[in-house]
This record gives sequence, structure tokens and C-alpha cells, in this order.
Amino acid sequence: MNSIPESVNMILTEYFTIFEARLPNLLEAYYIYGSICLGAFEYGFSDIDFIAVVKRQTTEADMAILKEIHKYIKKKFPKTDLMGLYVMQTDLQMHHKNKKSCPCFIDGMFKGLEKFDQNSIDAYQLKKYGVTMKGLDIESYNYEVDWDILMQNMIDNLNTYWLNWLNSCKKPLSIKYLGSFFNLNMIEWGVLGVTRLYYTFKERDITSKLGAGEYALRMVPQRWHKIIHESMRLRKGNKISYYKSLIKRRKDALDYIEFIIAESNHLFTI
Repeated sequence: MNSIPESVNMILTEYFTIFEARLPNLLEAYYIYGSICLGAFEYGFSDIDFIAVVKRQTTEADMAILKEIHKYIKKKFPKTDLMGLYVMQTDLQMHHKNKKSCPCFIDGMFKGLEKFDQNSIDAYQLKKYGVTMKGLDIESYNYEVDWDILMQNMIDNLNTYWLNWLNSCKKPLSIKYLGSFFNLNMIEWGVLGVTRLYYTFKERDITSKLGAGEYALRMVPQRWHKIIHESMRLRKGNKISYYKSLIKRRKDALDYIEFIIAESNHLFTI
């Protein structure tokens, strides 16, 4: 765990200690991916994305203890979230007929059951950049990512979730409309969120939000650079804004998001 940020190392050490004490012999393997593996982890901003492989199907008793473990970790380390799935080996295997829905935890709470999607961007990150914390190397699992399916899923996400998000921000007096003026997280989330998708569409790879911002500064017209710098400034937690006007910042952010959505869709028509 020497290459892992000290704050992540500390959280995971606590997690593994309590896990083995409360649920001995259940955890077979544990992998982390996301911002940590992309060298972009920011304590207080980034999540610890994980896939945990368990030796057997979790029981109701197991689930009760898992909920307690995640609640405890979140309470002790409130600034960082352990976010991921508890799967079995068969859930990671390509085209396995017995794939089951797996317990998902976000923000210290059980969020329901989800299937491991081998053609998701998370699965791609895990396969290419994932770090093995316990158990077999992730390459031991027989799954490959179909980029045609992945790209179609992502463009669908762009034209549903992100387009709806943009339209909500434009709707007068809606929560997102007001938030786009005053909620700094919304500016960073929207601008860098669509920019990460744009990077993936262009490069068929994944990068961090800051990495996507740096990429966009090299790829998009100069007129968008100010809002990109502002979003990167917010992501880094720097105090001094590039804008004096909230109205101008909001307009630039929404116009940029609309521009990136259009540019991304254009890539699929060439």
C-alpha cells in the first residue's frame, strides 16, 4: 500500500482491520480504481472506488454487518467515501450465466443491488488501471470490455442524464437553475463531467477530471478556456475565482456544456 496516498492507506487499513474482525474469511480479493489509480486523488473531494470479491453469496447477517462497517468508516472518515460493489468471482467472468445483483455501498450506506457491467467505464478502469489490495491480480478474471457497447452507453448517458441536467439548469427558478449561480460544486461537476466523456470519446481511454480539463485546454477553442480554468480551480479548492460575475460564469458553464455535448455527438456522425 506504499504507492497509495497516505489518507487512503489509513482508511483502508482501518477498513480491512474491522472487516476481518467482523467478517473473517469472507473477503477473497479487493481492488481499487478511479482517481487514486489515475494519480488524481484529492482528499475531501475524491471517492475511494472499489470492487470487493467475496467467497460466498452474502447473507442477511453478512449484510447487516457490512452496513455497520460502512457506517463506521464513514463516521470516522467523513470527508472520503468508500464506493463500490461486493461481487463473487462469477460476477466478474465474461458472459457468465449466473451473474447476480451485488450489494452496492455509497456514502456509508447500502444503496441496493447492482450487476457488475463488464462494458462500463468502471469495468474498463478496473481492468486497465486497478490496483490489487488483496487476492489475485485483476487480470486473472476473464472479462473484456466491448468498446462499441461502452461508447454507445456513454453517448446515451450524454444525451439523457447530461442533457436533462443542462436543461434543468436552464429552467427558470428550478433548484438546478438557482444552484448554477451559487453552488460551486455544480459548476465543477458539470463542466469537468462532460469533459471527461469528451476525452473518452476522442481517446478511447479514461482520465481524471483535472486530466480532462488539461486535455480540453489543448483541444477546444480559446473562448472556453476561462470556464475550464475556473472549474479546475474549484476542483483543486483554490480560493481566487477567474470570474467577477456569477451571471457570466453560469452562462459560460452552460454554454460550454452545450458545446461539448454537440461536439461529442458530432464525433458519432463522422
